[in-house]
Amino acid sequence: MFEEKRYRLRIDDKIVGYKRVMSESYEFYSRNGLWWSGHQLYYKQIDEYSGLKDRNNQHLYELDIVEFRIDVGIERMGVILWNTKDKCFCIKDLEDTGYLPICVNDIYLFSSKDLKFHSYLFINPEIMNRLGIIDE
Repeated sequence: MFEEKRYRLRIDDKIVGYKRVMSESYEFYSRNGLWWSGHQLYYKQIDEYSGLKDRNNQHLYELDIVEFRIDVGIERMGVILWNTKDKCFCIKDLEDTGYLPICVNDIYLFSSKDLKFHSYLFINPEIMNRLGIIDE
């Protein structure tokens, strides 16, 4: 069975739309994430959906900066990244050297109430440089 995949489409630091892949032969595009059609959009960069939504029901994609709760009363800032070594999405703590996996053995370690969207990493070049991340 094919699982739906979602993507955010960009040209540099401007979001131009979203893409949903429903099967190998069905792709849908939207400029705003609400109205979908088969008309392909032009884009240069693509950010993959992490599988998580935040407390405001917003989809969270790689390169999103989020506020996350790791314990009651302990909230941190981090960025959602793809960890190529472990082949999974993770949250990179912005004030620590560690990575926290989002999912282990198909079990999500964060719930929506523990996450809040804050910003995009691709509009914060100073943070990207500090973390050594290159936007391809």
